[in-house]
Amino acid sequence: MPEDPRLVVLAAVFAAWWVASAVNQIDSGALTLRLRRHIPFGLLPLWTFFAPNPAKADSRLVWRVEGGSGWQLWQELHFGFAPARSRWLVNHRLVQNKAVTDLVNSLHRVPRSAMVDRTALLSSAYLALLGLVVAQPRPVGCTSIQFAIVNSSRSSSSRQVEVVFLSEVHDLADCPDDVC
Repeated sequence: MPEDPRLVVLAAVFAAWWVASAVNQIDSGALTLRLRRHIPFGLLPLWTFFAPNPAKADSRLVWRVEGGSGWQLWQELHFGFAPARSRWLVNHRLVQNKAVTDLVNSLHRVPRSAMVDRTALLSSAYLALLGLVVAQPRPVGCTSIQFAIVNSSRSSSSRQVEVVFLSEVHDLADCPDDVC
């Protein structure tokens, strides 16, 4: 019984894709770069969860407000964790924390030239982070708000913290009452 030629072609395409995907995981040299350039829509996966470029620092979003007595202490924007009894089923706060992490990473990718000429203030990541920070509860009478992205890492026994992005100071006077 002859096989359907369409099935043979489909199996060959999937086999070639599987082999190319496996080679892409093992070798990230010039061959796979050329190969990825010719595969459209990012259909050639590359999973690098830990290696060869593991994360060496955690990025955190911190914010502060200015009131009548000057600038208050920095606070980290973290949504916490869902209660343990329901965390195994759904952890909506994990989604919120992941969204903040993704926005911070997007802001890291904004070109330096955009930071210098202030066009980064119009990026979707900057505006979304500003919106999250402005929506946080804060004392009455705050006049300004500012946020920063800090990287924290550990080397041997000491903890190192580095400010990698500092936002502009935003006036809260024009902020609607339902947001402020």
